[in-house]
Amino acid sequence: MPHPATIAVNHLAATGKKSSIAGDVPDPKRMDQKMSGISGKAVAPKQGGANTNTGLGSCEVLKDLAPSELLALEAACQWLHLPANHLLFRHDDPPDAVYFIVSGKVRAFMPMHDGKEVTYALFGAGEMFGELAAIDGNSRTTDVITVTDSVIASCPRQVFLQFLREYPSFGLRLMIRLTNIIRQSDKRIAEISALTEIQRVYLELLRFSNPDPSGNGTWVIRPAPLHKDLAGWASVTTDMVGRAIGHLMKANLVQRRQGALYILDRKRVERMAREGTGEEL
Repeated sequence: MPHPATIAVNHLAATGKKSSIAGDVPDPKRMDQKMSGISGKAVAPKQGGANTNTGLGSCEVLKDLAPSELLALEAACQWLHLPANHLLFRHDDPPDAVYFIVSGKVRAFMPMHDGKEVTYALFGAGEMFGELAAIDGNSRTTDVITVTDSVIASCPRQVFLQFLREYPSFGLRLMIRLTNIIRQSDKRIAEISALTEIQRVYLELLRFSNPDPSGNGTWVIRPAPLHKDLAGWASVTTDMVGRAIGHLMKANLVQRRQGALYILDRKRVERMAREGTGEEL
């Protein structure tokens, strides 16, 4: 069985790219790259990417790879610098690659027939996505779009599978990741089944919030979340999001200030999310 580095070199030869395994830095010349019919910019990783946050060294599932092996993987990837709101692929697209996020964020979601969007996950720097379809060869199950400007390494499916076969530690880290996805999905299904729509909105507000740095006991979401985003996470309409936030504002439990949303009494909002109270406000 060929070594993954050989697979990477062969892939590079087929695509006309230089290999960093042989001591060369990938060609820094920018090129237009088509992905699912959407245009992006391919960019070369910085020299020494395997040892810094500029390359794949920060990706959790790749932590056990040796520097030479990591460089082989980097060299086989197409490096994309994408703007916010860039669609990487749609559900039902073929699984031609997996993706490693060097910087930025992406959102995996499913558009519904009634115009709603169900958000499945938000991935950030150091994470990967697209591996489920790449493993079983079936079509994509969600749409994925960038939330912010992002640098993403697109790894061809055949290279990904070869690394998976050759490195058990990589496979183990990937299994841990997939197990976590299943656990989170089970929890999400339970919430959608057992909680009312307004409870789910309260719960998402709590999840998005962080302690106010001032230390005054309030919690803050900065910047204030878009109703569309909250609706996607809670699997509700934007009207329901507006209604839930309106309830909390009327009760003086949340306030909008300077582009942020402040939760003034987190314990009470937690109780409302748990007990489903708030409809009467």
